[in-house]
Amino acid sequence: MRITIKKSLKYISLLMILLLLIFFCRSCASSFGYEDEEVYTSPQGTNTIVVKYDFVCRPDVFKKGWLWEKKIWSYPNSGFMESVHFGVEWLSENQIRLEYDDVNNDEYDEEYIITIPD
Repeated sequence: MRITIKKSLKYISLLMILLLLIFFCRSCASSFGYEDEEVYTSPQGTNTIVVKYDFVCRPDVFKKGWLWEKKIWSYPNSGFMESVHFGVEWLSENQIRLEYDDVNNDEYDEEYIITIPD
């Protein structure tokens, strides 16, 4: 069987369109359900985490991988009425402190220690 150049160009163009669709869907899929995200890299660069905020500012923490992100922590409480952001402090290469400082009232300050799995 002999494949003509015209036929091979058709297959190559279909393959390129398919790959572009896959990359487009992959880049958009992580954004569904989240309004904002922040990326943090550990001091030595061995771990990267992504803190994503949903529409009521509840943070979820993801470990960034080569192909996808793995959720490692979810906010245990209800959401917020205003836009808030949590601070991230690296305690070690595998542990972070996620903290919320309510500037108006210290009663609502929150702090979580999260260990990043290998």
